[in-house]
Order: sequence, then structure tokens, then C-alpha cells
Amino acid sequence: MTALARPIADLWRFRELVAMLVERDLKVRYKRSVLGMGWTLLNPLLQMVVYTLVFSFIMRMGVPDFPVFILSGLLPWTLVSVSIAGSSHCLLNNQALIRKVAVPQMVWPVAVVASKLVDLLFSLIPFVIIAMAYRRGPFAAWTALIPALVIVTAFSVGLALLFSSLTVFYRDMRHLTDILVQVWFYVTPVLYPVSFLEKLPYPWMRWTLLLNPAIPVVRLFQEPLYEGRFPDAALLGAGGLAAAAMLGLGLAVFLRHQDRHIYFL
Repeated sequence: MTALARPIADLWRFRELVAMLVERDLKVRYKRSVLGMGWTLLNPLLQMVVYTLVFSFIMRMGVPDFPVFILSGLLPWTLVSVSIAGSSHCLLNNQALIRKVAVPQMVWPVAVVASKLVDLLFSLIPFVIIAMAYRRGPFAAWTALIPALVIVTAFSVGLALLFSSLTVFYRDMRHLTDILVQVWFYVTPVLYPVSFLEKLPYPWMRWTLLLNPAIPVVRLFQEPLYEGRFPDAALLGAGGLAAAAMLGLGLAVFLRHQDRHIYFL
């Protein structure tokens, strides 16, 4: 516990630096952009339109109010996926500062997740508009987003720590993560209801896919936002367990190898 408390305390001590890195990322990302931060609102809407055209009109999946459904799943999934992609090279991109400045290395992957979390919060604005247009809210269950946001953030931080460290030693990870995220996306019920997995004809395949740790994390958003009901204790427990396991794994790998990062950067 003491070994874990020290890096977390160091990270808290540099919380202002994390905030500065988040602000810098947002400014650089939208610099000289006509819409600026408006892209944070527009991106999920554009994805929603594309997926709705493909899965609701062309493939006729038959999910009621599909735009609301797809947005409710894309919100947490986007945070997870962009956290992996952004963190996989964050230590490499900041190697000059890491060599010269005595700053906890955890600052960099945590700042990546914090920046993407800001995007998620802004993306809730178009979701609310779309949901109300389809008469899918507001619901009292939307307050369940508070624990859901904590869980998806912890889950994403764990992934960010894990992949940022692994990429230092294995540069191929930057390419493998793209494939991993794409495969993980299609086996996670974002484009389709979780009931589709439960109806698979092969039990071994059904149970293998249902062990996907991202499922309860995504469902913690879909149930209150799309279905309008509070997640039950079982789902909250599964989501919390998935987040704790991923955060624990990420911390264990990162803290064990952080002293060796400098020799491979």
C-alpha cells in the first residue's frame, strides 16, 4: 500500500501540471480550426449519422431510436479507445522532458485521459439534444452517470498506463494497438445490443465474448442514457471490478518498469 500511495501522492502534487497539459492539448488540437472546440460536439454526431445509416437503414438492425442507442455506447467507448491510442506514444513524444525534468512519468498518460475526458463531457451536450428529440429523456437515471464516469475514467487510466509503458519497450505496440482497438470495438456491444451476444449459437463463444471487461463499462452508460433505468448492483459491481482490475494492472506494470523507461526512450 505504501509503494502505491507514494506515486499517487506525487501525481496529486503535480495536478496543476496535469491541468496545464490538458489545456495545452486542447489548444494545440483545435489551433487554426474554424470550428475549434465545436469539433468535440460535431464528431460524435457525425459518427452517429454514419452508423445510423449503415446499421439502421442499410443493414436494418431494428434497434429502436438507434441514434440515441449508438451515442450512449460511443461516449464511454470513445474515451477508452482514444486513451489507448493517445497514451501509447505519450512517453516517447515527451522523452526530452522526461530526461531533463523531475516529474512523475504517470503525469503524461494521466493527462491524456484527462484531456479525452473533457471531450466526453462536452459530447454529452449533443447527446442530450438528440435524446430529447427522440423523447428518451431526461430521466432521473441520468444521475447514474456520476459513478459511470468515475468507473470509465479509472478503466481508461489503467489502459493508458499499461500501453504507455509497453510501447516504450515494444515500439510495435503503436501499430498493434490500432488493430486491437478495432477488434475490441466490434466484440463490445456498442453497435448492437448486448442481447445479440447472449443469442450466439455457440456457448463457448457467447461466454468468451461476455467476459469482455469493456461490456459492463459501456452498459453503465447505455442503461441510464438509452434505457432510462438505474444500473443494478450487479452491473455496478462488474463495472467497478473491471475498472479496479484494469487500473491495478496498469499501475503494476507502469510502476514496476518506470525506472527502466529512461534507458529505452
